[in-house]
Amino acid sequence: MILQTDNRLPAAINKYGCYLMSLLFIANKYTGYKLSTTVISKLYMDFQERGYMDSNCYIQDPAGILKHLGLKAIYNQRHDPPKYKCGKDEIELLCLQYSNYNHFVVGDGRGHIAYNPMGRTAPDYYFKSKRIFKI
Repeated sequence: MILQTDNRLPAAINKYGCYLMSLLFIANKYTGYKLSTTVISKLYMDFQERGYMDSNCYIQDPAGILKHLGLKAIYNQRHDPPKYKCGKDEIELLCLQYSNYNHFVVGDGRGHIAYNPMGRTAPDYYFKSKRIFKI
């Protein structure tokens, strides 16, 4: 999978694109949606035009993004606690907090990291919350 730090991607994705890249990873995993840096760059622009996110990759409609990519998912609109147990029909994004920013990664359904858009996880994070999607 392509990482958010790939220099062929827009600078905003390099800096703020962890949630977006996590959603793209999920779509690829569950639908086989084909991704390349060119496709991701086009989706970045398209998602802004559709109001799914802003130019700094702030995600406003994560379920809309997943639906656009072929995955019907319902976002529960909550920040669930780290101890939340996912059901068999749920996907989790984990929100990790570092000293001065949040970082999103894809969870494995049990609170462990399955995909990190940065490619690595620094040891100094606090597991803040989960974003849950029912598929």
